[in-house]
Amino acid sequence: MALAQSSPRGLISIREMASRSYQLKINYSATIKFRPGSYLKSPSFSVGGYEWMLFYYPRGRKETSDRGQGVSVSLYVFLRTVAKNVDAIFYFTLLENNGSLSTTKTKRVSQAFSHDSFASRYLPSGCWVRLFTQDDTVDKYLLDGHIIITCTVTILGSDSTPAGSSSTTPSLDFREDFANLWLDKDMLDVTFEVNGELFQAHKLVMAARSPVFKNILFGVGPSQQGRLSGAGAVQIEGMQPSVFKMMLQFIYTDSVPHDQELANNDIDTLAITQQLLAAADTYALTMLKLMCEERLCRELSIDSFATTLVLAEQHDCPRLKAACLYFASDPENLSKIALTDEYLNLSLAYPSILRALRDKCRAGPLDSDHSSTST
Repeated sequence: MALAQSSPRGLISIREMASRSYQLKINYSATIKFRPGSYLKSPSFSVGGYEWMLFYYPRGRKETSDRGQGVSVSLYVFLRTVAKNVDAIFYFTLLENNGSLSTTKTKRVSQAFSHDSFASRYLPSGCWVRLFTQDDTVDKYLLDGHIIITCTVTILGSDSTPAGSSSTTPSLDFREDFANLWLDKDMLDVTFEVNGELFQAHKLVMAARSPVFKNILFGVGPSQQGRLSGAGAVQIEGMQPSVFKMMLQFIYTDSVPHDQELANNDIDTLAITQQLLAAADTYALTMLKLMCEERLCRELSIDSFATTLVLAEQHDCPRLKAACLYFASDPENLSKIALTDEYLNLSLAYPSILRALRDKCRAGPLDSDHSSTST
């Protein structure tokens, strides 16, 4: 038998890949009656220095249900960290109620993700995963009305290193500390007045999160976004109190209410998200703006097309605008959009958008393999 020899330098190598597993526990019985398009949002989690989030759709996306494709339990995988070309593999497997992993209810997703101001149409910041249909028998996976989905993530590589990343993932406890600081109403030192309603906060927190609030609270010149009233409160104009409250929640917790929570409070999800995006752009809250863009991309429909496209144009949202044009480049969608009053108003007020739409229709829709909205 021949002796083993050492390999010449450079012909073989080995490297460690970041990999981590999580369990997603969901109250299946309580969510199965949600309307199509409603979702629950998981806490963010980190793998290899990149932050991810899962959106659970108990009845799938609204548009797939409308097209008669059946109701499927789905996940939307979202890359939160601003980074380019992150190659990742996701394995999702249902856990049976006897503790063993299912051999049939398993999905594998391998994709390059990009979260770079939503500029790349070929590298989406998220992807859809259809787990199973509601017609499937799930009794063997239910435990006290819950299902458990194991999620294993492996990072293969990236064109960029996430800011602040290191070999050890930093603790995210500070987010809980800030949330508690806000909820406990401790050491509040500034009051905002929004359409007659008062909100209290901390100057340093507001200034640290938003350069606009930093200028309002500590700048030397007047600000167009806020001014002091006679009572010493900072006047916020052009915004509804409910929108400011959600913006304040994001500033302290890095999160916003999910769709079902808004629906339970009789809040129009589309309208509030559009207003929140405008507020995020006004106060330079980049991550909040990106989160709103992502939600509006997912909720795009015939009725929301025109207002969403105008919003994207007004607030410099290239990914959202591209998603709108892609949606309208489908002849069936365009024929319905053209019959709406909003489309007529759009053509009169924004002729440049109509030219972009015509160009997109001539080019035809993108290949479905490159679309981040396919299930």
